[in-house]
Amino acid sequence: KVKDYEVVYPQKVHALHKRDAGESQKPDQKYDDTMQYEFKVNGEPVVLHLEKNKELFSKDYSETYYSPDGREITTSPPVEDHCYYNGHIQNDTDSTASINACHGLKGYFKNYGERYLIEPLKLSNSEAHALFKYESLEKEDKMFKTCGVTNTTWKSDDPFKKTSRMSMSIEKKEYLQAKKYVEFYVVADNRMSRNVSQGLYVFEFLIDAISTTQVYKPLKVHVALIGLEIWSDEDKIEISETAGATLNHFSSWRQSVLLKRKRNDNAQLLTYVSLWEKGMGVAGNKVFSCFQDHSTDPIAMGATMAHELGHNFGMNHDTDLCTCKTGPCIMADKQGYITPQEFSSCSLQFYQNYIMNETPQCIINRPSTKDVISPPVFLNGNYSYMEGSVHWGNSMFCLSPSSLQQLYK
Repeated sequence: KVKDYEVVYPQKVHALHKRDAGESQKPDQKYDDTMQYEFKVNGEPVVLHLEKNKELFSKDYSETYYSPDGREITTSPPVEDHCYYNGHIQNDTDSTASINACHGLKGYFKNYGERYLIEPLKLSNSEAHALFKYESLEKEDKMFKTCGVTNTTWKSDDPFKKTSRMSMSIEKKEYLQAKKYVEFYVVADNRMSRNVSQGLYVFEFLIDAISTTQVYKPLKVHVALIGLEIWSDEDKIEISETAGATLNHFSSWRQSVLLKRKRNDNAQLLTYVSLWEKGMGVAGNKVFSCFQDHSTDPIAMGATMAHELGHNFGMNHDTDLCTCKTGPCIMADKQGYITPQEFSSCSLQFYQNYIMNETPQCIINRPSTKDVISPPVFLNGNYSYMEGSVHWGNSMFCLSPSSLQQLYK
């Protein structure tokens, strides 16, 4: 819901050819690897540079939904020729962009510190787009949402003390700098799929949410989407307002059903069931957390997912001593209507401590056919999420050790 917006007409001004990009582009390729669009922001011309997000999907990405009679239908869309892009604004070194170019331009960009959303206007035979500041988006609920994780669940609240005493070998330095890979699986329950959209457009909505967050790039963590699943006919588990019970049901389904047909390092369940007021969700490993009501805002949903994955990487909640360059931080224990975009100095230190202490090997290699198993976490609200961390119960230790705990009875 937006009261004021500017009408703009993006013009495609240049598409880099293979001789410019340094790599081949197939003749029948529908979406260019790189694109540029020009339009006006507050009356001033800007050039939006876009580059296809080639690390968004795992190579064996799949989409699963169910027919009215309960038959499981799984497809494997082509992941190379997709329409999801990252980018920046020309002449603004601090700018960022995340754009869905499937049907016009839809997404987010930052220009000289201001955050904007752009989307096609529903006008026939028109290139018109609506452009508006992100802060002008009317939130359905402006209450602060509080994460259920408490700092008492962690061994140390001061990440800097531990690091100052830590001697770092050459091998550990190399490990810290190495790129990390997490295969990510998302499930939408029946009520969520019916409320977001009719038809399979819900897949596109979920990809929008996942692709908007780029906050893990500075950590050299590549979160690849390995699968989306919509319980389009009915829920496959019992989903109630009791968060702990729902968490256990999802954990059992994941272990007995999902992992037999699809590997993943991290799994989340999104549901439209309200679990508890002002909360954001619950997690089934050493952290529990809660998020609520991001039904119309994929950017906020992406920040929520980043927050929960941060807990899996050993990040505690931020304190008053933790700082971010701009705006609120991803790991703040409360989330308002201003969506965070970056990790604090404390979060980066917690992450380094965790990686140096545990050195989980399963996130070093690129995604392959080798199974990586993980128990779930659960996020709450009108939009609720469940998330997995990784292997539990044997010698494989990756992301976080786990034993399903009941925070809510």
